Amino acid sequence: MPRPTVDQLYTRAAIRLAANGLYSVTRNNPRVGCLLVKNGVVIGRGFHRSDGSAHAEVEALKATSEDPSGATAYVSMEPCCVHKRTPPCTTALIAAGIKRVVIGELDPSVEVNGAGVQTLQEASIPVTVLGLPEARSLNPGFYKRISQGRPFVRVKSGMSLDGRVAMGNGDSQWITSADARRDVQRLRARSGAIITGINTVLTDDPRLTVRGEQFTSCKPMRVVLDTQGRLSSEAELLKHPGEVVVVCHTSAKLPASVTKWDHENDHAELDNVHKRLADVGVNEILVEAGPTLTSSYLKTGLWDELIFYVAPKLLGSRARPVSQLQIEKLCDAIQGRLESLQLVGDDLRLVIVKSASND
Repeated sequence: MPRPTVDQLYTRAAIRLAANGLYSVTRNNPRVGCLLVKNGVVIGRGFHRSDGSAHAEVEALKATSEDPSGATAYVSMEPCCVHKRTPPCTTALIAAGIKRVVIGELDPSVEVNGAGVQTLQEASIPVTVLGLPEARSLNPGFYKRISQGRPFVRVKSGMSLDGRVAMGNGDSQWITSADARRDVQRLRARSGAIITGINTVLTDDPRLTVRGEQFTSCKPMRVVLDTQGRLSSEAELLKHPGEVVVVCHTSAKLPASVTKWDHENDHAELDNVHKRLADVGVNEILVEAGPTLTSSYLKTGLWDELIFYVAPKLLGSRARPVSQLQIEKLCDAIQGRLESLQLVGDDLRLVIVKSASND
């Protein structure tokens, strides 16, 4: 394997810097980091901290330890060149006298894609685009939302060794360990929305909030698929800060504190829900649901990643399975690719991504 170039090393450092926004940049914008290097010394660092705040390039310029004129800017994603809530980053880089820009990956947005590079080049600033996969993998939801109009969807479930998620009487607290449940907080924190079904709300009465001192500012939208309007005003998730959206039939009556998304049919169409979430800037969705809704995601293929926490327990045939899929032939099996396998406390965390055959 060839040794990485200086450009690759600095740009990967910018990508790692961008990861500081993993739990704070969850809607509208991508996570971006920037390093300013002059005479072989890093003189400025910055990352995009939250939606609507200064972009990474501006943060790096503000943090410089000396005049940035003549420095090289290493940016994890193509600098923006349009004026929205913040001024264009290309303008800031040009005004600062940056002599060269190295980019991890192009911005997929129609108004920016390649235009940021062109703007810099027209100002006589050489630009190198490395096309690093790490730059894209930090923002899977942003890339998917921009290119396909849908967020990136993770389906999470905790289960026993024999694939059971609850006892026959519905008891599921707790199959997995406290370590696994803490790990789930990271998944919630990086998500713009958490989706669950009304059956889970009625059975478990979850909060679906993000817990942990490092996540106090994380309040993903909580979305309940409740076509018949059965959500009680006493539900636990209504007692905690953060927006609650209920997708329900037009005629359903709901507590006044929730946002209602009307749905004409008796069954919520998942793809339409995803599109509406994308329209409000949600990049990544976490699905935390029971067998019925989980099965719907598996059957429709509207998932990008499965995250299963498997506890070293056997619950037996009377316990409830993770899905209700009726598959008769092996050739019809839902096939994924194992992305990672890791111990989390006493449990095993499997991350499975969709294989090409299931796209």
